[in-house]
Amino acid sequence: MNKDIRELIYDKYIYPIEGNKKKYVGVEIELPIVNRAGLATDHNVSKAMFASLIDHFGLRPVKYDLEGSCHEAVSPVTGDGLSFDCSYNNFEISFGTEESLVVIEQRFREYITYANEQLLKYNHIITGMGIQPYYYNCHKNYVPNGRYKMLEGFLKKGGKWGDECYFHNYPEYGTYASASQVQLDVSKDELIKTIKVFSKLEPLKSIIFANSVMLKDEPDLLCARDMLWENSSHGINAHNIGMYEEVPNSIDEFIEYIAYTSIFCNERDGDYLFFHPTVVSEYFNKGLLEGEYYKDGEYLKKTFEPDKKDIEYLRTYKFLDLTKRGTIEYRSLCTQPLKETFSGIALQVGLMSRIDELDEILSNDKVLYHHGFTAPELRRMLNHEQIPDFIDKDGLRVLLEKITDLSESGLVSRGFGEEKFLDKVQLRADSLTSPAREMKNQLRKGVSLSDIVDEYANLA
Repeated sequence: MNKDIRELIYDKYIYPIEGNKKKYVGVEIELPIVNRAGLATDHNVSKAMFASLIDHFGLRPVKYDLEGSCHEAVSPVTGDGLSFDCSYNNFEISFGTEESLVVIEQRFREYITYANEQLLKYNHIITGMGIQPYYYNCHKNYVPNGRYKMLEGFLKKGGKWGDECYFHNYPEYGTYASASQVQLDVSKDELIKTIKVFSKLEPLKSIIFANSVMLKDEPDLLCARDMLWENSSHGINAHNIGMYEEVPNSIDEFIEYIAYTSIFCNERDGDYLFFHPTVVSEYFNKGLLEGEYYKDGEYLKKTFEPDKKDIEYLRTYKFLDLTKRGTIEYRSLCTQPLKETFSGIALQVGLMSRIDELDEILSNDKVLYHHGFTAPELRRMLNHEQIPDFIDKDGLRVLLEKITDLSESGLVSRGFGEEKFLDKVQLRADSLTSPAREMKNQLRKGVSLSDIVDEYANLA
């Protein structure tokens, strides 16, 4: 690898974590806005709710779409950012960094309570699901701005570039898929071990947090989100998405790994361009490349030369993603039922301060591991409704309970009272039940989808 490319990668990703001793928490939560009648979400209702939020909480509008609608606003007091992720079907809150999840959760409750008061006037509601439950009826149009129209064009290009990989038939999934992400500060010394240990945790998280069901199209999947990302344009280069098939063993190997991820977008003269994903180690040595950008209802072509500044547009979507902020972003959680929103987040925060003990538990495990399957293979298996026969269910309960107890001790040591968020996690560990599995069971018993939507929207 060229020395200049190595330096670009080091400066963006590794330099920010040198000597990093901060211990802040950043939380981002995406939530579907649902028409309770089972019809498409009315985007005018979403926009009206957002305008009311801006006024009520004294937010500062910062971004508008091409039609003049505000789609992002920021609190000048807390730094919280409220926005729409990809579509007016999908509401997002990005909280300003805090030390305590309890503080963040209180603000979450305030925003959602008020937002739902406004939405219910028009028979709409924000609920806690990783896939918009009426996704098949929703409008699939992206927020009309340069960045999201770029993303729409990029995802719809999957399969048209001639790549030899499988592509699903849901290129508009960004308009109806929701996730919950947490960013935790990490130091250079902790980086590799953190990625190794938490990668082993991913299959177990699927058992108790899966909540992305596509009832009409992928009924067997409890966490369809993984498939939607992996078999889209984002997955043309597997280094850009999902889990690490093999976790790097050192900082140098990690830099090499990043060098073989791909850039697929940049910006030129105010236009957001997308192009065929190009491996970083090759991209900066290219001559002229051709991209496409959205303007006036169509995608136009533009040639450009790679520039070192384009490293800022390298964005991957790993389950454990090192960011330029000096944090690891944990990206694999589906949005949870609203009253459980902070359960998965809290589990990860608590385990972060007990990483050595977690490593020992997972390294010595014989229930899930040591049956000939890698962590990514196990995650894919456990995203399905049927738990594989080789996994002893009683042993699995014990393993999950050990991990939950370990997280609880980590949260208690933080001293903020965050351990309360694990109450439902402990119940799910004992019953091997996720929100998605619970939803499927309720539907089989004759409970209506509309009743489940309301139940998962309950904050009490």
